Amino acid sequence: MSITKIEKTLRLEHQNLRAIVPQRKTIDAQDYNVEDFKPSGNNLLDEWRIKRLSEYLTYKFPMWKRTGLKSISLPNVLPYKGLESLDIDGLNLLESLDFEGADRKFVLLADVFSSSGDYVTVEDDTTLIVNDITQYDNTLIDVRSGELNLVRIVEKPFFVGNLRVKVRKGAKFNLYNLYLGSKDDSLLISNVFIDVEDNSKTVVKDFYFGGKINAGYVSVRISGENAYADVRPYYLGSRKTIIDILYLMRFYKPNSYGNVDAKGVLSDESKVVFRGIMDIISGAKEVEAHQSNHATLVSLKAKVEAIPSLMVDENDVVASHAASSSPIDENMVFYLMSRGIPREDAQKMIVRGVFETLKDELKRYNLEGVVENALNGVLG
Repeated sequence: MSITKIEKTLRLEHQNLRAIVPQRKTIDAQDYNVEDFKPSGNNLLDEWRIKRLSEYLTYKFPMWKRTGLKSISLPNVLPYKGLESLDIDGLNLLESLDFEGADRKFVLLADVFSSSGDYVTVEDDTTLIVNDITQYDNTLIDVRSGELNLVRIVEKPFFVGNLRVKVRKGAKFNLYNLYLGSKDDSLLISNVFIDVEDNSKTVVKDFYFGGKINAGYVSVRISGENAYADVRPYYLGSRKTIIDILYLMRFYKPNSYGNVDAKGVLSDESKVVFRGIMDIISGAKEVEAHQSNHATLVSLKAKVEAIPSLMVDENDVVASHAASSSPIDENMVFYLMSRGIPREDAQKMIVRGVFETLKDELKRYNLEGVVENALNGVLG
């Protein structure tokens, strides 16, 4: 079995220097134990899951000050489902895609106790729309050739999920994650890890709306040359929703392009925490890496915390980051009003325009109504 180290969110060592890591704050909560483990029927998989369970039991749940996560109540464990068709090649791939995620505890939780998910291999152009996602989801995808279009719709009052994807040489991967908090007290935690090889193309579109805490983590490991990765997060905050999103791109090889461009709208007392990390390893020459976040605020009580980061160990690169927040552009409002559009309608049109590209792309899957319904719920 080929085993690689965990892909960490932050590199804590540079030459002979090592960063000081703050002590992890945790929650005392009723947790699962060995008796909650449910076999899958696949001995190869269960051996791996038991090892993960042993690690899982060494951690407590994190206390996240940034989101207000101070307590957690776990649902009853459902019968296992996730990677029952896993073979030795799939297991080796799974091991090679081990990662830290938003918090290691949540990654392990979905690995051990998943009740939905699949092991999928793709060799031809394929479209998958997945909406039968349960409280814990664990999915592994190997895009060996061709192009995969994957749409995931998550709408649960409690959700923790892992999605691991390998995009092989010359393959293409398009991902749409639609995260919809179904209740005002919903907790959604999604961990996505994508590894891309030479000459591959990966495009990710996320949409976050609703719930109490909506936490998303996307890591793209660019391990090949001439790879292209473009990630576009969208968020729509209302009421007291907290959207906490982290996007990491790590470049290991030269001549690749990576971009993270987040945008969204915040109303009422909602809040977004955006963390973007572009990490260029020594030797990854002629890489181009960009990240940005722009939030439109339609309420004086809405808040934005943007933390863009560049970690560059190579000179011959192009890298940039930007972050901004602002109320609705009054010049645009004035322009629309000069065309006879009432002020309130003009403001709504501008807000809707932020999501127009995403809606247009979702039309091919007849899912543009997902975004439109969310907008209607906020704007009326």
